[in-house]
Amino acid sequence: MKIFGKVIIFTGSKGGCGQSFVANCVANYCAIKTNYNILMIDMNAGSKDSRAIYNISKEELMSIADIYSQKKKPSISEIKKIIVNFNNSLSYIFPPLKHQEQFFTYTFLKYLFNLFKGIFDLVIIDCDLFVDFNIKKGSIYDLSDELIIVSLADKVSVSNLNSMIDYFSKGKENLNIKVLINKYNIKPSIPLFNLNSLIRYPISQFLPYDRDIENLYLTKGPASIFKYNLKLINDLSQVAESLIMTIFNDYNN
Repeated sequence: MKIFGKVIIFTGSKGGCGQSFVANCVANYCAIKTNYNILMIDMNAGSKDSRAIYNISKEELMSIADIYSQKKKPSISEIKKIIVNFNNSLSYIFPPLKHQEQFFTYTFLKYLFNLFKGIFDLVIIDCDLFVDFNIKKGSIYDLSDELIIVSLADKVSVSNLNSMIDYFSKGKENLNIKVLINKYNIKPSIPLFNLNSLIRYPISQFLPYDRDIENLYLTKGPASIFKYNLKLINDLSQVAESLIMTIFNDYNN
């Protein structure tokens, strides 16, 4: 029987929380440490960040928006044109450079994600909450096997995080959610012993800020950071290993 891949969505409580950093690091770890086929999808329209860290200079790269149609499903040949393959088992879909409202139908995304799940073992999607508001007749989160919310530890981020948890708890009770607190060791942050009482959901992982690792990530790419034995690297590895384990369990059940 065919085992289909997993779809994991990373989102954040506000801009600059580090969701893209975490998502890209996790995707690269999985590609480096396993033989699984990994697809990373950046849905942050208008952002050049992912192109910068992977040293992609081609502006004419196609995105999901280029193959979207309400009238017909994209062909396999069209879908191949939007995927960039790297030397390891990581493949990537970059966002459009122009920041524009992207309205997709739920039917289109369901078809696309199911197709990806038939090809890749793990599909990691980086998108913010507002993507969901631009989907007609459905939610992108209904297509995910797991949602990972990344948040900072300041008051605004925690307030936003609780609002997001309330949003997802209404009508999405079956959604598997994990909460990661990023950069908890920089100010202004709520003390760790207060966070568990303030956040209305269990915290899965605390990720410290490391300036040297951030600079390495930005200049050498996400894969380069896993050469070092540091707390942040070990914590990111644990997040990735938990995803790898779900794939392993599926293949061995």
